[in-house]
Amino acid sequence: MGETEVCGQPQRVAALSPHILDSILALGVQPIAYAEVTALNLETFDNPKAQIPYLGDRVTTQPINVGDRKNPSLEKLALVNPDLILAEDWTTQAHYQLLNQIAPTLLFSDTKGNEQVWFHDIQAIAKALDREPEAEQLLAAHEQQLATVRSQLAPVVTAYPDVLILAVNTLMNDVAIAADSTAGRLLEEIGFHLVYPEPVPPGETRWLQTSLELLPSLQSDIILVIAWDSSDPYNPKEELKAKWNQNPVLQTMSASQANRIFFVDYQLWGSVTRGPITDELILNKLPEMLLPLL
Repeated sequence: MGETEVCGQPQRVAALSPHILDSILALGVQPIAYAEVTALNLETFDNPKAQIPYLGDRVTTQPINVGDRKNPSLEKLALVNPDLILAEDWTTQAHYQLLNQIAPTLLFSDTKGNEQVWFHDIQAIAKALDREPEAEQLLAAHEQQLATVRSQLAPVVTAYPDVLILAVNTLMNDVAIAADSTAGRLLEEIGFHLVYPEPVPPGETRWLQTSLELLPSLQSDIILVIAWDSSDPYNPKEELKAKWNQNPVLQTMSASQANRIFFVDYQLWGSVTRGPITDELILNKLPEMLLPLL
């Protein structure tokens, strides 16, 4: 968006979403500031490893948290004096002109049709950071890891081919079939069939609001429940798992009865971080989760 030009390799980069943070870390760039999905309710922000979900152990700097990705603090950003601000277009267009007054600002989109995938913007992000060879390396490494996991999980795909992916909040009053999540894309690329109640034309989203009462009508071999809580990006899955296990309707589902149900966090498995590191972490975890089913 805009006519922003970036010369050379930026040294002070602000990443205004988890997806952007994932991408720049994978490219070997550390942030001086970042914005989370929601404003973190923390008195002090001084421990990135513990306070940045899933990506914190890759952070070696002491970035300033500038609030949430849709409403970053312009005052805090100005104080850290970035030489480049990177953000997502769908969250940040309204603030673009003001951000661009602080530092050159570039907005990116990883969405094409119904696909939200880091392949779509990693090369543009890499170009802005003067890291284009690193982007090619990331793409090649992903294909290699995917091929390895596909081979590892081939027996599981044969035995339990049908996977139902759900995005459920901890109150259990917002339930969606989430085939187009990050987890759904990877499971489909591995070879699993994603359960969906109706055919979807190419290019249209496979994300459907439903209810707990209707879930037993969806037959699947495996269920993946992606837990979320708008007030807690850290670990909502344990609370949801406890509530799920107490619900008699959900216990009638064959995958629940056979203990082929897995609870994971939306921050990583849903559609929040959506970067090369996200895919790497999920692909590392899937064999550990699924191979014991055999």
